[in-house]
Parts: sequence; structure tokens; C-alpha cells
Amino acid sequence: MTMKGAAAILLLLALVDTASAIAPVTNATGGWRAGRATFYGGSQQYLQNFPARGPPPEYGFGTPLYGSCGYLSQVGSQGVDFSDLPFPVDMLSAVANINDDYPGSCGRCYEIKCSTGIVTGNYSTTTGTPTAIPYNTSTGFIEPGLNYDTVVDDYNRKWNGNPLMSQNELFTQCWNGSQTLGLLNEPDNSIYVHVTDNCPCLQYDHDSTTITGDNPPCCGNVNHFDLSYYGFEKLAHPNYGLMNLQFRPVDCYTKVPLDYLPGYINETIYGDNIETGWAWYPFPAAPAANAVNNKQLQVQGAGVGGSNATCVDVNSEGGLSLVSRLANTTGYQPFLANNATTLSFYVKQTSAANIGTGSGVPAGLSVSIGNSEQAYYCTGLPLTSLTASGVSNGLTHLSVPISQFNCNLPLVDELSFQNTNAGALQFCLDDIALTGGSPADPHMYSSV
Repeated sequence: MTMKGAAAILLLLALVDTASAIAPVTNATGGWRAGRATFYGGSQQYLQNFPARGPPPEYGFGTPLYGSCGYLSQVGSQGVDFSDLPFPVDMLSAVANINDDYPGSCGRCYEIKCSTGIVTGNYSTTTGTPTAIPYNTSTGFIEPGLNYDTVVDDYNRKWNGNPLMSQNELFTQCWNGSQTLGLLNEPDNSIYVHVTDNCPCLQYDHDSTTITGDNPPCCGNVNHFDLSYYGFEKLAHPNYGLMNLQFRPVDCYTKVPLDYLPGYINETIYGDNIETGWAWYPFPAAPAANAVNNKQLQVQGAGVGGSNATCVDVNSEGGLSLVSRLANTTGYQPFLANNATTLSFYVKQTSAANIGTGSGVPAGLSVSIGNSEQAYYCTGLPLTSLTASGVSNGLTHLSVPISQFNCNLPLVDELSFQNTNAGALQFCLDDIALTGGSPADPHMYSSV
């Protein structure tokens, strides 16, 4: 049994915004390195100054609510709603898929600080030494006819102006510690972001693989972040729209700096929340089929010992995939990392009426591994055939040797649970992990 092709198509469309060109690597260790940032989304108070860009409520600025990592479970018909997010709104961010540490980037965390100066467009390497080329604002970034001096941010601050506007260049002035009005505790005015989305260089028609346009800031050879408006305005006035930055990967909980390459992917896939390196994709039977009935990244109290669990309600052939995108790249390959030998997880059947409550191993639920990006799928196993070893809060602990999936593990970057019943199925999962190998090593970087 393998994951159904229609579901695979849906996952492939979610991941199709990928690029073959990767920003150049200077060194693999931790520490600060240069990049650039834009922002998307914003408050209505700010966005309503730009009616020419698009209709409300987004006004052409987009929104971070529908991120490609799947964590933000809202759908477009629900509108802009920040009331139910797994991470603070100022931490939501996208990374460009040309970034050299893009593989496995979902859920990764970074510390970011603004760098005052002329914003870099790309680097020229014609002389052998990378030379910054200024970003050209004549490409449509500046809003014609708008008096930017009257536009304030959410803290009623005016911008410092762009002295290079007549030259079609952008000089971004970062806020310093006193200008942040006490918004941050860090003396160097940095913020921490959590990757929930990607910033594609090429834009595709999501009903096909037809290229419909490009996104210049997310192309080229500069490592780029698309920050939430609420994070960007803590570093510089949003009127600038772009900034140079310094960034470094950090542990999401301790904020300890990590090595840069390969980017960290946690062998725990879901603990109390989705873990570093993993995307979360509930899927229906097919892209055009009935939507997933219910999907909850975190259901409080439903997990092991009363912790969080992730729960879904899916129709026949629907399910839940946990993907470390493009992580079949050498140096990542999570199913080879730390020499793991076993897939371990807790599961229970729940109900549509009371999602999160229930018990027992769901009949008709199978588990498989593979790689949707390359249409590579391995043996699927019914959960009822796996070894059970204990129960907590209604969840049964199951484990399976990874070898039973009969996979070429260097290709594998995805774990899927699929409903093979004729009708709907509701289930919860917790403490999903690749186990049996060496202890976790988040590649701590010692020079902070």
C-alpha cells in the first residue's frame, strides 16, 4: 500500500515553489551573516494608506496566515484572523527558496537584526570578489504619488526618509534601542523569527506547474527573509519595505546559536508542537475533493500526559503528512540522521464531535514514508499491525523499524498517515520521533 497519487499531487503543489539556484555559501558554521528582508501582511491602520495596491483587507501586501509550512490552518475564505496562531505574529516569517539553508527550513528559528545602509539587490561576482549592487527601487517598489511622510507605523512613528530616492536606491535607517520605545529587551535590537512559509523566486499557477511571474526580492544570490509586518516594524519603519540584515540560526527554545549548514532538523517530528525542520500538511483525497473536515496543529490536553496533540478529521484517502521539504539533500536526510532505526509515535481515535477525546488505535489508518517532491513512495503499514507498548491519555504507543518501509532512505523526507477506510476518520498523534540512534545534536555553535 502506498500513499494515494491524488494526495501526493496536493502535497507537490504545496511544495512546487522551489528553485534550483541556491545563494552562495561562504562558510557552514554558525555566527552572523548578511542577508536582506521584506515584509508581508500588516495592520489595517497601516495598510489602508495603500488602496492602489489592492483591495482590503490585504491591500496587495499578502498575509502570513496561509504559510506553505501548513502550521497556520486558516483558509482564504476565513479572512485575516490572527486570533489562533501557534507562534507570536511578529515571529511569523518566510525564507527565500534560494537561501543556502532552505532545505528543511520549516519550523527553523533565526535571530535577526537590521543593518543601516544602502539595501543590496544582488552581489556581482564578475571580479571574483562579491560586490553589493544596490536594490533598484524603480522596479515598482515605491508607491507613486504617496506622501510617505504622513504614513506612521503602529507605534505612531514617522519614517526617517530615503535620501537616495532620486537615484532609485534605498537607504534604510534601522531603529536603535531608544527608538523602539521599549518594545524589545535585546540591547542590539534583534528579533527572533520562526519559519512558517517560503518566499518563492518563481510564482506558479497552483493548478499546474505553469510559471506566472517572479518575485525579485526572493531571487538572486542574497539570502532573503520575508518577515511579518509586525516583526519588520520592530527593526525599521515599514515604509522602507526592505532592509539589509544580519541573521543567525538559533535553537527555538533556548535561543542558543546553531551551526548554519546543514540546517538543523529535529529527529522529534512532533512533541508539544511541530518541531524544527518539519512542515504539517493535512490533506484531502485530492486537491479538488472535499476539504479536510477539521485540522488542529495543537489540541491542548489531548496529548501524552495531558500535553498537546495534533488531530485531524479526514475523509477516505485523506490524511496527515509531516514533511522536511527538500531535505533529501546531502547533509540533511532526516531518516538517516543520527542513525535512527525506529519510528515511534502515540495515536488515538477521536471523534468529529469532540476532537481530541478518545482512545484506541484507529482501524484503517496506515503509515508510510517517502518523498512527494520526487513522487517516491514506500511500503505503507496498517497501524493495527505495529507493535504497541503502553497507553497514555487514551493514546497508544506504537513503533516500527524504519527498515520495514523498504525505502531508499537518502531520498526520504516525509512521513504520512492515511485513512484507508471508505468513510471519514478522526485521529490524534503525539510524540512522533525517529529513535534508536545517537542522541540529538542540534549542532550548537560555541562562538556566540
